[in-house]
Amino acid sequence: MSDGSLPDWSFVRQARRRAFWRRPWVRATLILAALGLTASLLGQAVWHWRDTLAARYPESRPGLQVFCEVLGCTIAPPRRPQDVVIEGSVLLRRAPDRYSFHLVVRNHADIEIAAPALELTLTDAQDRVLVRRVWLPAEWPQPRATLAPGQEWPLQFELAFDHPKAARMAGYRAVLFYP
Repeated sequence: MSDGSLPDWSFVRQARRRAFWRRPWVRATLILAALGLTASLLGQAVWHWRDTLAARYPESRPGLQVFCEVLGCTIAPPRRPQDVVIEGSVLLRRAPDRYSFHLVVRNHADIEIAAPALELTLTDAQDRVLVRRVWLPAEWPQPRATLAPGQEWPLQFELAFDHPKAARMAGYRAVLFYP
């Protein structure tokens, strides 16, 4: 203490710490850091939900397009696998090697969503895969890119299955997914 400084007691250290955090440049730095982190979080949220925001709030699309031009992203119809379902399907044998596959796809979302892809798997009596085929929405009989809110999409595929295993076909599975 011969140098004229205050002793290093706990209440003195505590007073110095409080004085440090009250300095204007420290407060300004903290405020700028908080604003920067908040803007970063908001930007990440907009990036992640840009498709849903554009579908739910069409008036936000111009601003989102500017955002995507700057960051190099695109705005597309949202993909919501939990909201697009097969309401019913049936596979009918029309001839020894010809089948008709009928299904109804429904969008249960309250916004327009991207049309999904379809995977059809034909199986034998032991549920082993005989053949599997995937159709993208553009390859479907009535191609479309989106499904409107609550919209039903009835489809019919005509299939030829002239494989030696065709006689063993006993079942099928149909799955909607987004590639």
